[in-house]
Amino acid sequence: MQKLQLYIDDNPDGDIINYVRIDLFQDETVSISQSIQNIKDPAKVFVPFTKSFTIPASKTNNKIFYHYYNFDISQGYDARRKTPAKIELNNIDFKTGFVTLEGVELKKNAPNAYKIVFYGETVGLKDLLGETKLQALASLSQYNLEYNSATIKARLQTANGPILCPLITSGASNKDSDLIPPPSRLYYDSVTNTQANGNLFYVTNDDNGVLYSDLKYAIRVKEVIDAITAQFPTLIFSDDFLNASNTEFYNLHLWLHRKKGGVPDESLVVSFPSPVTGFGPPNILATNMLNGTGLVIQNNWLDTNGVLVSGIPNTLQKLFLTTSSTDLFTVVIFRNGVTRATIANLSGGGGAIVISAASLGGTFDAAIYTITIFSAVQIIFTEIKWDLGGYDANVQVGWTDNYTVAFTATASFTFDIPTQIPDIKIIDFLTSIFRMFNLTAYLDDNALLVNGSSNPDFGKIRVQTLDDFYTTNVATYDISEFVDVESSQVNIALPYRAINFKYAETDTILAEQYSQQFGKQWGAEQYTGSSTLGDGFDGPNSTYTVEVPFEHLMYERLNNTGSGIAPNTTTTVQYGYFVDQNQEPILGKPLLFYPIHQPAGTDTTVISFKTAPTGSNINSPLDNYFIPSNSLGLDPTSATDIKNLNFKDEFNEYTGSTGFTSTLFKENYDTYISNVFNGKRRLIKLKAFLPLNIIYALKLNDTITINNQDYKINTIDTNLITGESDMELLNEV
Repeated sequence: MQKLQLYIDDNPDGDIINYVRIDLFQDETVSISQSIQNIKDPAKVFVPFTKSFTIPASKTNNKIFYHYYNFDISQGYDARRKTPAKIELNNIDFKTGFVTLEGVELKKNAPNAYKIVFYGETVGLKDLLGETKLQALASLSQYNLEYNSATIKARLQTANGPILCPLITSGASNKDSDLIPPPSRLYYDSVTNTQANGNLFYVTNDDNGVLYSDLKYAIRVKEVIDAITAQFPTLIFSDDFLNASNTEFYNLHLWLHRKKGGVPDESLVVSFPSPVTGFGPPNILATNMLNGTGLVIQNNWLDTNGVLVSGIPNTLQKLFLTTSSTDLFTVVIFRNGVTRATIANLSGGGGAIVISAASLGGTFDAAIYTITIFSAVQIIFTEIKWDLGGYDANVQVGWTDNYTVAFTATASFTFDIPTQIPDIKIIDFLTSIFRMFNLTAYLDDNALLVNGSSNPDFGKIRVQTLDDFYTTNVATYDISEFVDVESSQVNIALPYRAINFKYAETDTILAEQYSQQFGKQWGAEQYTGSSTLGDGFDGPNSTYTVEVPFEHLMYERLNNTGSGIAPNTTTTVQYGYFVDQNQEPILGKPLLFYPIHQPAGTDTTVISFKTAPTGSNINSPLDNYFIPSNSLGLDPTSATDIKNLNFKDEFNEYTGSTGFTSTLFKENYDTYISNVFNGKRRLIKLKAFLPLNIIYALKLNDTITINNQDYKINTIDTNLITGESDMELLNEV
């Protein structure tokens, strides 16, 4: 019999944990269940470790839980949250986690027992993240950048830290065009120069090319993971898989697509410099009336001779804004930092726009004034000026003079990452990535490694592929002498006929056309066993599906369809077309891809980049750019390049090769699933009475040996008092 003790933090609001021991029933059976990846549910990625049990309503426990049964106690125990806790076996720390209180059992109106649940750390991960979405990750704002043609072009060519712009069109320009094909459908024709139709062939001062507003930025997934851990400081991942040297992960990018079509206007609203400074003083005013915060209006003025004149009211009378743009904008006038007036739906094109104090029903009296200008499009102001008015002290006649700045800077949109990132919960985002790469997540609560050295990942959530998990710091335990030989079972390992690996259903045009042509989803895999090994499974007529709720785009490499320069030859352009079969913009699911930079050079196809839908001088040549790809690279002979985001080894969209065989299934699932489907694989159910040293040290990736046969742990349910363990084991073959 083991001596089990349960401790709970009695200072949950403090920074330092203060453990106190909970009284337990003497005859209470306390057990824990652990499973790393139950083969009946291969999509599980977070390790469950929970146990419900009852404890007596003793004097000690009543104090710990503040007599929870008594409604009248104020500021008592908050059962809505988890409290840090730990389990000791024979005075040695065994597991750390959390305890929640579920209720109190009363007998004859007196408290008898508390029902509590002990949670392991990784189960708490779901509760920690809750319903929080990616848009709540405040630290992503550090990567905000301008959204305009110049910045889009720059990010098409060069990544700015984790931000780049892939050649994926959103269909934003479709709604404004009656042309067939619509302008966002890209093609390359070196002869036919049809105006504004998405032809990427560059012609000087023509309408050919891809329009900048049809493109969106993308962010490296690594930075999204880092933003999650920054938002939740208690969440610390290991770098087993999530590291910069793992190109399969580090090169992965998330397309910043939050709304179908173009970028939402509400996240493109940024002001001109606030305040607008640099005004020159009027002739009648002294220069000491200027400062760096805005326009200073005083009640007392200096006359032309520099003499202070008191008691003469002077005011800011009018604001003039001159622009040739007919696009709408909004002006906000601030008095001492507080909004004085907001004038919306202004537009230029007809000379200066005048905003007067009188038209706003008052005067702009003594204060410091600044303005901010908001617009959903870029606008150039050629001049912004204030009119000041008052009385000349010498002659007591009215005067007006100007306080003027020539303002030729272009308004810039801020592409706000949090408001542009896909609408998905953090926990769903993480789970989806884990499913893609068959990752495991578990709290590393072993202070020492198998060799006795200190564990650098102690206290972290280890994130590993399942294959790596089963080969990292593995110990072997021979439990032959502890097995109960009275009863055991040998069962079939996997009660499924097949396992499907797929992404979410998509309506994107090329993927849908592929599905219609071949009768299956682009990139999906159905595993039914290896015919070459003779291990095909004809068992129960059921299929298990591992689905990743991400978009999976089929990309298109363009040919030069012209009959002139290099006719009917391939270009170096590959792009994504995020529209449905009617070529209408769609929202879809979050999209992950690998960006591949096509460098400048004689072999790189020059494409046309457009800064506006129509007009002269709107396009410029682009000789290098990021193309989106499902593969890490484009060389079918490279072991790295052929790694890809398909579950099945499809043909590569760029090369047309079928050699890109390092799929998500092959890289991350094949070893485990094929072993399970192996005809010699069995699921063994047995009972063992494990000693404390094994209970304490046993990890779910360890090897169990029984009578010279090795096994892997599927599940283990251990009574911590008696050591009795119900085990499901998979035989090694």
